[in-house]
Amino acid sequence: MEAHQEQVRKIKHELRQRLRTLGRTTITDLDRERWSTSIMEQLLRHPLWLSAQHIGLYAALPDEPNLRPLLEESTTEKSLYLPRVLGAEAIEFFPFISWEHLKQTGSFGLYEPQGTEPISPQVLDLIVVPALAYDREGYRLGRGKGYYDRYLARTKANRVGVSFGLQRDITLPHASWDIPMDVVLYP
Repeated sequence: MEAHQEQVRKIKHELRQRLRTLGRTTITDLDRERWSTSIMEQLLRHPLWLSAQHIGLYAALPDEPNLRPLLEESTTEKSLYLPRVLGAEAIEFFPFISWEHLKQTGSFGLYEPQGTEPISPQVLDLIVVPALAYDREGYRLGRGKGYYDRYLARTKANRVGVSFGLQRDITLPHASWDIPMDVVLYP
């Protein structure tokens, strides 16, 4: 069992490196902007978005779809939350107030909310999860720390994955704790 888990880690590590290199060398700033807009437009029309009131989003890293305009436009009609890394193994979601209330942290250089009380995972209706890649079954290749895997195990929220989809025809090895997305959106 442990040998299998080590093999899974190795395969995922190699895929992450390859996809990061591919992203840096092939995606232009214009691609990033257009593709992010396409994903936002799809999300805004999706029934899971339309029916949700409490939504977990994220502040994008450079290789992730940038949903900032969506965050700015949706604060009056939806309750939005962003993740903050707590310790070495956990994220919690905190209310998004505005970009001015976010602080850039050492956790991947993320912009994170600084609220004092996280939202209960059971309150979220929808969580939008970025990834380097998703496979056909909705399993994700994230950054390798397992933050989202641990959080998703604690919530009943619908799960929408978003990715630039540089490689869509893969089958990712996954473990029992990996939770697939309900829907994956690509540009």
